[in-house]
Amino acid sequence: MSAHIPDDSDPSLQRPATPTEQLLSWLIQPNLLLALSCVVAAWVFLPKLGVRFPDLHDHQQYRLQTAQIEITPPPRWVPTDLAEQVARRAGLPGELSLLDKDITRRVAEAFERHPWVKGRVRVSTSVPARMRVELEYREPVAMVRVTSAAGLYPIDAEATLLPSADFAPAEIPKYPLIDYVKTPPRGAEGTVWKEDGVIAAARLAVLLKPYWQQFGLQSIRVPENSDNQLAWEDLNLQLATRGGSRVIWGRAPGAKHPGELLAEKKIERIKFYLKHHGPFDAAHGPYEYDITQWRDISRKPIADHGSTLRR
Repeated sequence: MSAHIPDDSDPSLQRPATPTEQLLSWLIQPNLLLALSCVVAAWVFLPKLGVRFPDLHDHQQYRLQTAQIEITPPPRWVPTDLAEQVARRAGLPGELSLLDKDITRRVAEAFERHPWVKGRVRVSTSVPARMRVELEYREPVAMVRVTSAAGLYPIDAEATLLPSADFAPAEIPKYPLIDYVKTPPRGAEGTVWKEDGVIAAARLAVLLKPYWQQFGLQSIRVPENSDNQLAWEDLNLQLATRGGSRVIWGRAPGAKHPGELLAEKKIERIKFYLKHHGPFDAAHGPYEYDITQWRDISRKPIADHGSTLRR
């Protein structure tokens, strides 16, 4: 009878590996050893290699003087040193590095905060160092005179307050004048003047600006709205001529009110009257003209409101 000799290769008889043996078996895998070697080499040598690499932030190919920023060509009413103004207001350094990760964002935000800039801007860069800012400018449409304050306030079509210091004295009379505004603006330059009378008059100034001299106009008169019960769409505006006459215009352009003549229709009516009857400041004036009638323009002397002459 023969005896059975155990076979060490039998899996059922092999001893399970201990946790330490399992860890060692995992650590000595070739792929893992290679990865660990690369990490150790990088940790040891990269700091030394970094010293040998130049700091490109200081390279002239990536550095730009703030005054060299290119902007969309400004119109005549925008100051030529706008880029310098923007940098000064935002506290930007005199020299910029195009490698700064947030440089385009900082420049864009700086321009967007300037009163002459309307809406969002787009900043692009290229090498050698060049930066271009594409933007839209606000356009002045009128000067506002406040009864309780000195000086005039320039505004754009949306009644945004513009920098008065950027207007030469000779330029101011070229713009329509909005008169009889009671309170000065509460916001800073670049913010909307939240006064319904100013908003309504700004809309009318946009329409009348091309005809201002031709019609012999001096100002747009804002009606009193002290209780603020009326919105800009409901305010009735008047025009004053250089000779003291008045033209009852009615509601501002864009006001959707039943029975209100279209603004373009009122312009055509004024043109027709001036062509056939001469200027508003006629002899024996001043007169009050009402162009809001559906059929024609009424005229009556301001000194005698009882008499009315139809034309």
